[in-house]
Amino acid sequence: VGLMVMTPLHMHAGHADLKLIGFVISVHIVGMYAFSPFTGQAVDRWGSRRVAIAGAGVQALSAILAASTPPGHSLQLTVSMFLLGVGWSGTFVAGSTLLTSAVPQPERPGVQGAADLTVGLAAAAAGALGGVIVDHFGFGTLALGALALPVAVIALAWLLVPRD
Repeated sequence: VGLMVMTPLHMHAGHADLKLIGFVISVHIVGMYAFSPFTGQAVDRWGSRRVAIAGAGVQALSAILAASTPPGHSLQLTVSMFLLGVGWSGTFVAGSTLLTSAVPQPERPGVQGAADLTVGLAAAAAGALGGVIVDHFGFGTLALGALALPVAVIALAWLLVPRD
């Protein structure tokens, strides 16, 4: 989220047009939601662990692309934000599946609701923190810092989740 919300400012700093900035964020949203049915099918076919690792790998690639993009370079940021959305879909759907499958059926709505609340609060904090990081260290540093999260997901999915 920190990377997503700071991308428009990074583009604006490079004199990108507001319509182009809106397009890039729209492409990101398409990446997040348009492929969710396919992500769910991938979880059913290949398992949550594999999809989480793949989604995190896509997010890592997105962060690397974003970190290497000068202000205003919209094509590379468009690809980066699309990949960030697709990667989010993979990790979110796979993570939600792992979470709900780990608790008894009657507890699932409450557990998923608590998880969604936690994700929302973390997203709000990441958005605010992203601004502070960009202000003090730059967009590239934020993007490289964002790389730590998908790397952690890959490591945790590989080490902690039973093979499915």
